[in-house]
Amino acid sequence: METNKLEKTERGQIIEHLRAFLEPWVSEIELLDGITEETNLIAELGLDSVGILEVVMEAEKEFDISITNQELDSDTFTRLGNFVSLLQDKIYENN
Repeated sequence: METNKLEKTERGQIIEHLRAFLEPWVSEIELLDGITEETNLIAELGLDSVGILEVVMEAEKEFDISITNQELDSDTFTRLGNFVSLLQDKIYENN
């Protein structure tokens, strides 16, 4: 299990997991094909507050982490890379 958890800390793998979590919340699925760390989750993908909460909860469950409300601010979702960095930091904290 430890090896699997460490593998998930790779940014590309985190993005792949997030792509799956985002799919139900993005109205135009083809937008997910072009996501990068620069993608704005709200402006470009149209994620709403419910979608954000669901994606955060899925990430917490998948990576066995806990994210506080204080860690979730508007900057977290202006770029996918910001959210990935937060997840990566939380994963490393748990290892």
